Amino acid sequence: PGQIVNSNAYSLSASIRSLGAVPVMVGIARDNIASHREKLTEGLKADALITSAGVSVGDHDLVRKVLEDLGVKIVFWRVQVKPGKSMAFGMKEGKPVFALPGNPVSTMLTFEEFVAPALLKMMGHGRTVKPLIAAVLQSELKKRKGETRLIRVKLEYSEGKYLAWSAGKQDSGRLKTMLEANAIAVLSGDRELFAAGENIQVHLLAGEVGMTAL
Repeated sequence: PGQIVNSNAYSLSASIRSLGAVPVMVGIARDNIASHREKLTEGLKADALITSAGVSVGDHDLVRKVLEDLGVKIVFWRVQVKPGKSMAFGMKEGKPVFALPGNPVSTMLTFEEFVAPALLKMMGHGRTVKPLIAAVLQSELKKRKGETRLIRVKLEYSEGKYLAWSAGKQDSGRLKTMLEANAIAVLSGDRELFAAGENIQVHLLAGEVGMTAL
């Protein structure tokens, strides 16, 4: 009671398997350098390393420090995307390392947008990024200007066009919206307000663009 359920390891494992790759879980690191070093050293034996949590600025956010101690060059840390702002990416001897945020939805969406295309590319796929398609927004959406916003939406196909509704509250810990959503709306950083009735850009979470129903 009162402890955090480790949903991220299982959602990440399922996402990895859906791409045709094989996940190898190395367990949970404790809040100390030695435990992080042990787990990350083991993880670096794989073709790619994906971590979740411990990548922000808290006293126990040790992932970036230990990765650098292990010889990983951090290519970037933090992106102008919400959810997922605190993610980092690094390389060690040609091996990619993705350090994802810990909130469940942030983990799943940064995997979808950043990690999945890279893994598909590593496996030799030609099509690695899901195409953006137009959908008519059915209710007003607001966001902070200056950052790209990933909104979980319900998408329906009707009379030759896609219609998009918000899948619910967009808190990064609200996993239910990932069950309700079948697409992600990508709202550009240069605007704050997106009105009902206008076209927005979305990509599917599953299925093919040519489907007549989702």
